[in-house]
Amino acid sequence: MQFLCLRYLAPGPLEQIPCVAQTRARNRCPLPVLDLDALPGIWILAPLHPDHDPGHLPLNELWLALYDLTHLPYSEQLRWRAQRCTAHTTAPDAADIARTTWEPFNPRTHHQHIRHHLPAPPHPARQGRG
Repeated sequence: MQFLCLRYLAPGPLEQIPCVAQTRARNRCPLPVLDLDALPGIWILAPLHPDHDPGHLPLNELWLALYDLTHLPYSEQLRWRAQRCTAHTTAPDAADIARTTWEPFNPRTHHQHIRHHLPAPPHPARQGRG
């Protein structure tokens, strides 16, 4: 993932990144951070290394697929960094019951997570939205 101009390894698939806020019943919020009604990020292919020379041929091994949020408003990027669902973004008095699980991305130690192609778009029938 990429937000606030930095790259992070997500704790799991986008749909499964959990909110870290505590509910009124003192349980962990069951909602994911990804909200299909919120402004979406976009999948991009980005240079694996920030010092990539754009004049060189784009070899697949030098690019990685990222879910990019840098085009979104600053407040939305902060929501993702705080790892909160949209309901708990508007509830600043809700305490965090867990730590955020973002890990700064390192291409050397996270090489097994690097994908060189964009994911396939979701099938319309699987989205469950009309």
